Formats: sequence, structure tokens, C-alpha cells
Amino acid sequence: MYILLFNNRMNIMALMAILFISSCTKDTTTPDTTAGKEQKINNASYGNHERNKMDIYLPKDRSNNTPFVLLIHGGGWVSGDKGDMAAFQDSLLVRGIASASMNYRYASGSVHYEEQIQDVSKALSYCLGKADEWQIRKDKYVIGGASAGAHMSMLYAHRFNTQYSIAAVVSAAGPTDITDVDWLNYAAIISQLGNIQNMVGAQYYFGQALDARFAAASPIKGVNNIPTLMIHGDNDLVVPYVQSQKMVVAMNNAGYTNKLQTIPGAGHDLGLANPATANLIINEIALWVNTYGR
Repeated sequence: MYILLFNNRMNIMALMAILFISSCTKDTTTPDTTAGKEQKINNASYGNHERNKMDIYLPKDRSNNTPFVLLIHGGGWVSGDKGDMAAFQDSLLVRGIASASMNYRYASGSVHYEEQIQDVSKALSYCLGKADEWQIRKDKYVIGGASAGAHMSMLYAHRFNTQYSIAAVVSAAGPTDITDVDWLNYAAIISQLGNIQNMVGAQYYFGQALDARFAAASPIKGVNNIPTLMIHGDNDLVVPYVQSQKMVVAMNNAGYTNKLQTIPGAGHDLGLANPATANLIINEIALWVNTYGR
């Protein structure tokens, strides 16, 4: 397997961009604070915790109609870094799409999905507060991520999006149903159950009823009408493909806009070693962002 996001800091979206970015022509002029110039802001503090940092990439000639994407890195909720998304941010930048890649508090015995969602909310609030300075839009943000970051994106958009206008979601191989005991049993086998339990804030005991927190941490348990793009390999041995299939069923039953882009034969790496696949995926993401993030 090329990458395993639950055990490796290389991010699905970062690899995808690395494979695709060579075909793009990027503006290399000196960053400027005006909307007419490309601008990169690194390590901006959106909160008080040492992990409350983000990198912001702003395209040249932007306006309040330019799409804006908040990106959340993968890493099994307990590792990874905003820098893992830098190549993908560059890929968005050359397509005229603004983005921010955020760090968040790692899941632990005292930090669970609520605290991580609080970080997402703080990051969005910070971006909104900087909208005039950065000359970006103030609504219809898109949120997206890979693996654990995709889970957090969907969880926020579908279950916690009460203050900000999230227009759409992009999930790359993200878990949707944390109550799936088959997955929990498998996660125990591949030594990932501890990460899930830390994120949830409750223990899973084989053969016993699940703590209600597992449902509370599941995006599928409270779907809203937020257009959701899911990209998933049907041979994913880390986050099973059925996780996205279940979300499709839940959203279809509710009459909500969604799309599942299946990558045949691909694992958790989405088959990104194939440049044609990488190109397909980046095009799908850009189309979704431009369709629902304007």
C-alpha cells in the first residue's frame, strides 16, 4: 500500500496534489496583501492551544465570490499536520480556489470529538473574522479532509454546523458510522481501536451495547442537506468502502444532494499512484467546490 493515513503523516490529498501539480502553472510572484496578488500566510493562530494553527493560501485576483475551502488533515485523529495538505493547497491555488489548512488538538484521554469540533468552529470563526483583511467571502465555505479529517469535516457539517454557513463537504476515505461494530472489531485487529476510542471518549467492549457517544460521533446519525462528495476506494482496508455507501443511503433516503466517486480496486490511498486516477479525483473535487462553494 502506497500510504496508510491512520499510520502515516502523508495525506491522501497531499499525494494527489503532488501527482497532479506538475501539470499546472503556478504564480510565483512575491506574495502581496492585496487581492490582486497571491498570498500565503503560515502558522496563523486561530486559538490559544499550541495546535490551533493554520496555513492560508489565497489566489490572485480573488473576490468575495472566490470559493474558500477549510481543509482538515488525516492521521487517525492522533497524528498528522496541516503541512500535509500544502501540496493540495497549491493545487487549489492554481485553480483560483482559496483554502486554509488547520491543525487541531489530537484525540487523547482528555480530548475527544467535542474538543476537535470546537477547534473546527474556532478555525471557521477566525477565517470569517479575517474575511475583510484577506478579501475573501464570508459565507458558503466548503469543508473537507482525508480519512480522520474527512470524518471531522462531515461530523461538523452535518451535526454541528449551527453558526457558520457550510455550503458543501468533501470526504476522501472518511468514516461515517462509528457505531459499525464490524469496523470496530476490525479496527481492534489492526491496532486502531484505541484511536477511535480516544476520539469518541468511550470504550468499546465486544458483545456489549455501545455507549451513546459512538452514535454522537457518527456523521451518519444526523445527516443534513449539505451537498457531500465522497471519494472512496472499494478495496480500502483501513476505512471500509461500506462506510461511504452507508452515508449515500442515508442522504438519498433524506433526499439530500450527494455523490460517491468510487475508485475501483483502490485501497485507503485511493489509487493515487496512477496519475489518471489522481487527475480524476482532483477534477471531481474542484468541480464540487466550484459548484457549491460560490
